[in-house]
Amino acid sequence: MTDDEHQRVLAVKTVAAVFLPIACIAVMLRCYVRGWVVKGFGWDDGSMVLAMAFYIMFCASMIGGTLFGTGQLYDSESAEHRVIAMRYWWLCEIAYCFASIFCKISVCVFLMRITVKRHHIWTLYIVMILTVLAGLVFMFLMLLQCKPLSYFWTRLAFDPSIEGHCISINIVITMTYIYSVFAALCDFTVGILPIFLVRKLHMKREAKYAIVGILSMACIASSAVIIRFPFVKTFGDYEFLYSTYQIAIWSNIEAGLGITAGSLATLRPLLRKIMGSHSDPEYSSGFPRISGSRRVGASGQRPLPLGSLDGNGRNELRPDKLAVVVTDIQSQRDVGNSWPEPSSPSSSEERLTADKATMGKMEVGVHRTFEVTTTADTTSSTDDGEGSHRMAKEHI
Repeated sequence: MTDDEHQRVLAVKTVAAVFLPIACIAVMLRCYVRGWVVKGFGWDDGSMVLAMAFYIMFCASMIGGTLFGTGQLYDSESAEHRVIAMRYWWLCEIAYCFASIFCKISVCVFLMRITVKRHHIWTLYIVMILTVLAGLVFMFLMLLQCKPLSYFWTRLAFDPSIEGHCISINIVITMTYIYSVFAALCDFTVGILPIFLVRKLHMKREAKYAIVGILSMACIASSAVIIRFPFVKTFGDYEFLYSTYQIAIWSNIEAGLGITAGSLATLRPLLRKIMGSHSDPEYSSGFPRISGSRRVGASGQRPLPLGSLDGNGRNELRPDKLAVVVTDIQSQRDVGNSWPEPSSPSSSEERLTADKATMGKMEVGVHRTFEVTTTADTTSSTDDGEGSHRMAKEHI
């Protein structure tokens, strides 16, 4: 093995060995936060766990391939080792497709849980549909590009007795470019969307910047997709295992960054728990404050979705995240009477009292009830699965 081959093999091993534990730790922390801290493990978390499972398969196949020929010239390995290395490469392609699909689905579902406006929701649906369609087409192309299927790896034995054929490599290169474009567009869309989700919320500017930064971390993976573009053409090189090591590296980085960033976006409740910042006026359970307490239910562990109430003044609501405001006007003639105590920890009271000179005049009280209903499966806390209700009362 030459020095150049050794460097390529070492680069492939290092990337897989570095990003695998980082992504694994991020996903485990995500599962802890969502399952035990906020008690809201949902479909987005399950999708990320599946993405992590396929990413483990991806990294294991990459490291296994380097033991038999990935990053090396054909003359440096025996025919048997070349065949094994190509089989590992084939497994890498399948694992990469599934890891990317489930990772992007997880990020989209996560954003959908805190989204209000319908055009934002449909944007996320479109991103998910395009991700699934492009990923499945690319996966089946890689999976079935040779007939019989095993010819993909047995052809490197260079044995005339082994029969089979593969589609034109130009088709594979073209489809790889197309898939990369779709992946980059979806990542950038998911990364830009949080700006529109929080820009009209009643929050401090610094808090908005923090939320946008956290929610946009998943678009980091698009940088690896863009860097990979110049190396896609190496699919057509004769020395396939030697030439395509850059594709393997940047594909691994893309999947690893996406899984890590998508999981880090859910870890704010853990940081708050560690730092003991329970009195933060702007956040609770990783979501921005809208009004009053953001805790729902007796356990006080479930967050009020960021998108339950829109701050644009038009009261735009989602069917699965309803916020109903009911106002009752009551009167009390005796200003000396005591006012009723709030009915929940999330209640707040304000008193409009007449001037001292007008003592004895009628006092008007406004009884305002906020009822927030969440029917999403991932945030349901009632026994019948219909949703969780929150009442916040203001007495004026």
